[in-house]
Amino acid sequence: MSSTSQPAFHVNSSLLSSGFVLLCIGFFLWVIGAVLSGTALAQAAKNWIAQLEESPSEIARRRAHQLKAAASAGSKAWREQSH
Repeated sequence: MSSTSQPAFHVNSSLLSSGFVLLCIGFFLWVIGAVLSGTALAQAAKNWIAQLEESPSEIARRRAHQLKAAASAGSKAWREQSH
């Protein structure tokens, strides 16, 4: 009977550690890029909001009033039609 042994699994540890270091560096560069991009987008949004004639809260308040008026008119028309 001949015994068949499994071949040994050898990992090049210096190549593995170099890859891990590059992976970590890439991750930190990605995080820095994401933070810089997010900051740029936030500043652009802030500048865009500052250029609006009405603030977003005023626009929302006006739209809510319009919604209430339209709902009231629709409800009134529906009640008058059903009688």
